[in-house]
Amino acid sequence: MMRKLFNALSQLHRGVLICGGFAAFMLFGALLLMLPISQTGTKEVSFLDALFMSVSIVSVTGMSMFDLKTDFTIFGQLVVLFLMQVGGLGIMTMMAMVGISRGRKIRLQERLLIRDSFNLQTPSGMVMLVRKIILMTLSIEFCAGSILAAYFFTQNGWIGIYQGYWHAVSAFTNCGMDIMGNDVGFAGMAANPLVSTVVCISMFLGGVGFIALDDLLRHHSWSALTLNSKFILVMEMILIPLGVIVYFLLEGNNPATLGHLSTAEKWQSAFFMSISSRMAGFTLFDIHAMNNATGLIIMLFMFIGAAPVSTAGGIRTTTIGLLLLSLWSWIRGRKDVVIFHKRVDPECLVKASNVFTLATVLTFLTAMMVFLLEPASHFDFEDALFEAVSAFSTVGFSMGLTTEWNVPCKIVIMIAMFIGRIGVMTLAVTFAGRPKSQIKYPKENIVIG
Repeated sequence: MMRKLFNALSQLHRGVLICGGFAAFMLFGALLLMLPISQTGTKEVSFLDALFMSVSIVSVTGMSMFDLKTDFTIFGQLVVLFLMQVGGLGIMTMMAMVGISRGRKIRLQERLLIRDSFNLQTPSGMVMLVRKIILMTLSIEFCAGSILAAYFFTQNGWIGIYQGYWHAVSAFTNCGMDIMGNDVGFAGMAANPLVSTVVCISMFLGGVGFIALDDLLRHHSWSALTLNSKFILVMEMILIPLGVIVYFLLEGNNPATLGHLSTAEKWQSAFFMSISSRMAGFTLFDIHAMNNATGLIIMLFMFIGAAPVSTAGGIRTTTIGLLLLSLWSWIRGRKDVVIFHKRVDPECLVKASNVFTLATVLTFLTAMMVFLLEPASHFDFEDALFEAVSAFSTVGFSMGLTTEWNVPCKIVIMIAMFIGRIGVMTLAVTFAGRPKSQIKYPKENIVIG
């Protein structure tokens, strides 16, 4: 029976298997959260709300309508921890890890699944990559968790050890959830320089991508790094300082956000929010209290997201970087895009353009469906648009509308988070299984601009 089931599944398109794997695990997570042992009973948890939570956690978005400290037991919090760990690493990575730990040989079909889930070009070295990903993940989470556990232990006693390791996983997987409770809030803890630094480093290492991290560990000189790693790091060196400057200048005098802080605390908070707004979604203040200009910039940061093959979402830093370089080359009248004396494959530029276009369309459709399905329109236009971008980019920043969505809107947001997690490339591959046509048609020009 199992052999027949496996043979039937092996006939499906790899994109379908990846999407189905995530969907099945999200459903499994919802069932775990529905268990009485997972809930404290302080708030009723319907199946739809449990499914919304599971989708949000597995997609490492972090949108929540519950207080994890008061509404879920320790077991329920551990379920959340398990879901975001698997969601951050990816279903195919976890399945391969189980196979490797049991000494089973990873077959070509599984290698191809891992390759497609990471949007890589070749299936070679997938087993070694999985080993490195698991090792890097456990090492970073253990180191960050140990530091946080030591600090929280001094603040909260023995429960602080549990809190430290829990939040280390949440930061590295870029889920951005916390178990401090609404009465205490993680923002107060993250304002501490030590906690802020550890969480920022964890978010950055999770968002910079496993490929770039592995390259950095293997090569200790800039010249030895691959073009991909150099480009990822350069984009981070541009985007992080840009975010810091934006937050400091636009929110530095806003008493509801950063205005009441000292100059040093403003720079620290701006640095924290610059990283978090593209990756995890941890926040130090009420997002709704920001200036409109800051909200617009944050939507752009969320849409860009983190690096490829990382635990965060967005269209990826390399995508927006290639598009900007392509635009700059076109303005200068050059046909090729050159980075560090290397010519970028035109196929990469086509993929970047398609990813940007498809992501823009899907985000627009998400926002439009929310407006259509919420006839009461008791929320502002910019708030709903912000939530749509946040859901699709799997960042998790919220204007406080998560608890106010009606059932159809929740379904739309869940679909956006799901697509954001599997990625538009995987979504496109799923529906592009037909063989390429060999027919060549006559060439003709169309007026543009």
